Amino acid sequence: MFNGERWAAGFIGSCDVHAQAGLEALKALVSVLAQIPGALRGTAAARELEGMIRKAINPLSSEPGLEYAVRILLLLVKKGYYIHAPALISAIEGLLDQQQGILRVTVESAFPVEGSFQNDLKAAVAGRPRTGANKTAVKEIQVRVQLVPELLGGYRLRIGSEVVDVSLRTQLQRLARALQVSPLVGTAGGTRVSGGFSW
Repeated sequence: MFNGERWAAGFIGSCDVHAQAGLEALKALVSVLAQIPGALRGTAAARELEGMIRKAINPLSSEPGLEYAVRILLLLVKKGYYIHAPALISAIEGLLDQQQGILRVTVESAFPVEGSFQNDLKAAVAGRPRTGANKTAVKEIQVRVQLVPELLGGYRLRIGSEVVDVSLRTQLQRLARALQVSPLVGTAGGTRVSGGFSW
């Protein structure tokens, strides 16, 4: 079974001071490989992929972290875990952010968000008490805004691994669920009676 956190910790430990460069190289390799049709899994596929990568990479290239990215990518393919590459990238980003004291906040909104809202959000997040995995000291808060028209209104915040959803879409879904499971108080002569009202 694939354990993203364990793989991410192993990757960061191997890369040491070149972990950020290794992460960027891994992202680049995964985005190129995403265009290859078919499943990338097994020893034969890993061997073929290594030949292609080694041929494409300049042998004199000494990009820090590149070799680590190639090695972990080939190991993912060999073990049949390549489909988990995006989860591994997210886990590596999360661990690196934690080490560097960076807290990423994603604001998903149906409409563009004003700069003043982002500043207020940073101040509110900075003032929150930290618990669990978010207990580490935060040196920097990075806010990213993503437009998601399906939310209809309001917003959804992703603060590290926590999600705060106050979107109109979610509120309407909750209301619909509440109306579906709401028991009827009683019936009288074919007319449904609920909460003192009849119709």
